[in-house]
Amino acid sequence: MDPLTAGALIAAVNAVVSGAGGEAGRRALEGLSALSRRVLRRGAADPAADPAGDPGADPAGDGEPVTIRYDDPEQLRRLAELLVERARQDPELSRDLAAWMSRYGTPSGAVHNSVSGDARITGPVIQGRDFHGPISFGS
Repeated sequence: MDPLTAGALIAAVNAVVSGAGGEAGRRALEGLSALSRRVLRRGAADPAADPAGDPGADPAGDGEPVTIRYDDPEQLRRLAELLVERARQDPELSRDLAAWMSRYGTPSGAVHNSVSGDARITGPVIQGRDFHGPISFGS
């Protein structure tokens, strides 16, 4: 897998969150939450760690981590940056995060669009990534 970036991780999480209604989405978020808790617990055990800098750390010191809100862009950005930074320092976390990205994310922002099988297209098809603005097919 290409080097992991916070942007790629954020894109993968956003894709999972937007489709998280199903069982696969739930499992994806549970897996990422487990990885996040591993990092955040390790950070809380480190006397040099700054709980205010960790998006799900235990600032109250009561042993209960803050709930990670994947729909909060700022918290997600901080979490992604922290995970990527720690993955660079911890080969085991790096492997686990790469496995999560491989299973649930789109590595390197790649897009794989396809129409296959017995599909019969009778109208316009849009395939791509990150559309912005209106799309029209004419009159």
